[in-house]
Amino acid sequence: MTESRIEKKFVFFEGDDSYKYFLISGMFKKIYFERIVNSIYIDNENFKNVWDNINGFSQRSKYRIRWYNNLKNSKVFFEEKKKLNQTTFKNKNEIGPFKNEEELMIFLNSDKFQKNFLSKYKYNLKNILKVSYKRSYFIDPKKKIRVTLDQNIAVNKKYINNKFGISLDKNIIELKYNVVDSNYCNELILNSKLENRNKKYSKYVQSFVEMNESGLI
Repeated sequence: MTESRIEKKFVFFEGDDSYKYFLISGMFKKIYFERIVNSIYIDNENFKNVWDNINGFSQRSKYRIRWYNNLKNSKVFFEEKKKLNQTTFKNKNEIGPFKNEEELMIFLNSDKFQKNFLSKYKYNLKNILKVSYKRSYFIDPKKKIRVTLDQNIAVNKKYINNKFGISLDKNIIELKYNVVDSNYCNELILNSKLENRNKKYSKYVQSFVEMNESGLI
């Protein structure tokens, strides 16, 4: 399954609740239940995806394994995100249900996963780090903009054992919408005084940088 859209991120330090003004003034309504998002990011030994992002390449990719809440025979996905200028393309494939993280990690280190999902890429890819956070979901009255709020971002390298990890003291608001709705979205951002918060922000890249500075990578 492939989808394309515009994504804009707005970064707030923990304790700064001013993003609530945007949600209230835009009359956004909460949809879905809050859930924990878990991602294992995959990169090559030279961390190509990290450096492509840091260097600001207009065309870049990112690979991750994603699941929600606790793994109890729930679905797990392999996702490839491609960024071309301002447009994001995401391809998602289910890799199967797993009863727990131990079983998932065995599969991710198997020849079967390498052959079925990673072999088409010219770089040797491997598991780098895991990021987990609480996500809330909102939508505007015209149903043109979907908004996510990510909080309590935790990062670790040992995937299962959270002993060796850090926390990112940020809350991230992300707006997702179709290209045809860009003017509508930009006007809403301007009226809500969010424009100075808009910045390039990758949880994978930021997690990598801070883990590296902590000597954990």
